[in-house]
Order: sequence, then C-alpha cells, then structure tokens
Amino acid sequence: MKKYLITGGRGYVGSVLTRRLHRSGAAVVVVDNGLVGGPELDLPGVTYVDGDVREVGAWENAFKGVEAVVHLAAIVGDGACGVDTDTAWAVNYLGTIRVAEACRRAGVRELVFASTCSNYGVTEDTEVDVWSPMAPQSTYAETKVMSEHYLLSLPRDVLGTRLLRFATIHGLSPRMRFDLAVNVMTADAVTRGRVTVHGGTQWRPFLHVEDAAEAVRLVLGDGRRAAPSVYNVGSGEENHRLDAIGELIAGEVPGTRVEIRAEQTDPRDYRVNFDPIGRDLGFTPSLRVVDTVRDIRDAMHGGEFADYDSPRYSNYLTAVAAVHRGA
Repeated sequence: MKKYLITGGRGYVGSVLTRRLHRSGAAVVVVDNGLVGGPELDLPGVTYVDGDVREVGAWENAFKGVEAVVHLAAIVGDGACGVDTDTAWAVNYLGTIRVAEACRRAGVRELVFASTCSNYGVTEDTEVDVWSPMAPQSTYAETKVMSEHYLLSLPRDVLGTRLLRFATIHGLSPRMRFDLAVNVMTADAVTRGRVTVHGGTQWRPFLHVEDAAEAVRLVLGDGRRAAPSVYNVGSGEENHRLDAIGELIAGEVPGTRVEIRAEQTDPRDYRVNFDPIGRDLGFTPSLRVVDTVRDIRDAMHGGEFADYDSPRYSNYLTAVAAVHRGA
C-alpha cells in the first residue's frame, strides 16, 4: 500500500484529494493546523495530524514510511494574503522550504507542490505556457513564484519536485469555499437574483476541484522524472472571460440579473495553455464550470449553504479573524 502525506489536507482541495487517494487504495497522512480546515473524514487508512508547516519539527515523525508529499498548505488567495503579508510569506514561502527540508531529512524523494496560474498575472492577449514570464499581481502569487524558484533549485536526485499551477478552482468540497468566483457568483444568483462581475473582459482559466485532485493523483502515479517538472493544470476549453461566466450562470439560474462594474477591475488577465499535462499524463478534466453552477444551484435549492456568506467559507475572513486573535 502506498502512503502519502498531504499538508493542508483538510482544506478545499486537500479534503477532496484525501478522499480520492483513499479510494485509490493509498494510505494518507493529513497534516493540517485546522485554521481553514474542513471536517476530518472518517476513512480507514487516513490519519490526521495537527501541525503547522512553519513548525515541522513538531510533527516530523509523520513522514515515516511516506512515499511522496503533496504540499497544499498555504494562505490561499490575494485577499487572505493581503491581510498580513508577513504571515503569508512565513507560511507560503518559508513553510515550503521547511517541508522540503523535512522531506530530504526523511528520505522522501517526491514532492508535489500546489502553485497557481495566477503567477502569470497579466498577458498581452496571448495564450501562456509554463515557459512564459511570471507577472505576479499579489503577495499570494509572489509567494508561489518564489517557492517555485526555491524548489526548482533543489538537486533532482535528492528531491524530485512537480509543480502544479492550478487554474482558478471551483466546485463542491467537504471544506467549501464561497470566496471563489464561480462558487460565490452562483450563490449570489440563487439567493439574490444577481451576479456581479468586476470588469468582465479579463480572461481566466477554470478547473473543478475534483479534477485538481485527479491531476495530483496522476502525477503521484507517474514514475518518470523527466522534464517538464512544471505543469499548468486545467483545460483550454475552460478559459473564459469573466462576463461570459456571469452570463453562463444567469442562463442556469433563471431570473438572474448580471451587473457589470467596469470601474472595479481585477488586474489579472490571462489565458493558459494546458496541452503538456494531457499529453504527458493523459489528464483530461471531466467537469466544467457549468457543472459547478448546477451543483451549487441544486444544493442551495435543497436547503444547503443558507449561510454561504459565513466567515467559515472565506479564506479572507478567516485570515482577518486570525489576526484579531493574534494567531
């Protein structure tokens, strides 16, 4: 039985990945400090450890017998990182260094690192690939770019690293988030009858959380250490303009009004090429934005997520609360 360790395994992507790896027959050790974590899943072969990536020494014995580490733990999102940039750098960058160093000490040869297509920032109406220049527009993206630089500098024969730059993620998860574009826009459409689009002309790639987890599973099962060691994770067909996302949601939630606020524009604007991960690993996303819209719409019509604007569904509001507590 293969054994994997997931940092941040109770989070939005981590809880879905934990479930998927368990279904594949693997043993999973989840390390999570619980700050934004969802429930501990009651699954045989899944062990939970309370731990912070800034203090690996407190839980380093969890590496025993582990074949590979998936490093998801981070303060995720532009807004959440902007609340306390020093903490964002400590968790996202220094935490990554400490996890990688612990892997080397424990003899773990494989690390899968969760990065983001947000690293590309703004492009000139061209489709970017993994060799395109980085143009981070936020502390969050800056921490990911610097973490990538550090990991790529490590000797491959000591620690084989795969960097996965995820598209903008959406979909249902045991640790649900409603601070993500598709999720919150759909919830607003269902409860308020409107979708607010900031700017609208920006391009953004999208990826279902289940497909994000499947990409990690495929990378873990790939025994090669050949280049590229960096993959964009998503689908070319799921590059969308934000105003088109608004119209798509309105089409699935009857009676929804789309409000365009051109004066409030997110500066990020990028379309991404995802061909290599499909060619090398056979990765083909199975779910689309429209699937998430329908899932959230139906769940809310069934009485779920009535409190979708609660802080527990928001990384930003969770970060604000942590600062007030002095965490």
